[in-house]
Amino acid sequence: MWSSLAVLLVGAVITAAAAFWVLRAYRRAGGGVRSRMPALMLCAIVSVAALGVYITIGRPELADAPYAERLEALKQRDPSTFTADETLAILRETARANPRDPLPLFYSGQLLLGQSRYREAAAAFDSALRRDPRLAEAMLGLGRALVRIEDGRVTPEALALFQQAGALTNDPAPWIYQAMAAMEENREADARAFWSEAYTRMAPDDPRRDMARQMGAGARRGG
Repeated sequence: MWSSLAVLLVGAVITAAAAFWVLRAYRRAGGGVRSRMPALMLCAIVSVAALGVYITIGRPELADAPYAERLEALKQRDPSTFTADETLAILRETARANPRDPLPLFYSGQLLLGQSRYREAAAAFDSALRRDPRLAEAMLGLGRALVRIEDGRVTPEALALFQQAGALTNDPAPWIYQAMAAMEENREADARAFWSEAYTRMAPDDPRRDMARQMGAGARRGG
């Protein structure tokens, strides 16, 4: 990562030096503003082109080397040794190689969600759902990401996802989020019903069982 940034920094310095040299030559030759503009435009074009080449053949989440070689080297390693960014690189490559498989995008979303990169996670879950519109886990992931983006508020879009997921999975999470949405709107009876529904789906060792039982019995939020 640091060496990648160093390359970009050196490139920027070289481009700036070239622009300065060209402009100094124009000034000494008595050139005016109009005569300097083509040189500035040329320097800008070179800078953009250099950055484009870097983005095309390099990836900042991997160590410096040709991208294909770095990716191949990663594949030879034990996955348990991967950093989060290396895992994302492998998942993205897998998604490109298997355009109908939603799972690489779903796992990318899970990883990004765990890193608090909520907007990127939402994009990954959305892409997974485009490949499999009935993937309940991706619906839950997208809903969670949207709630995080809104600082804990269950938006109508997120609520619709939780409602869809609730019809496809026994996971209690869709019902917990529906209960949260009902509580936000002061619909206490609905909230109790959703908490009770979540409780029936929780495993015996689920640490949320006591809370769900109390909320389903009529405990108020914050009480």
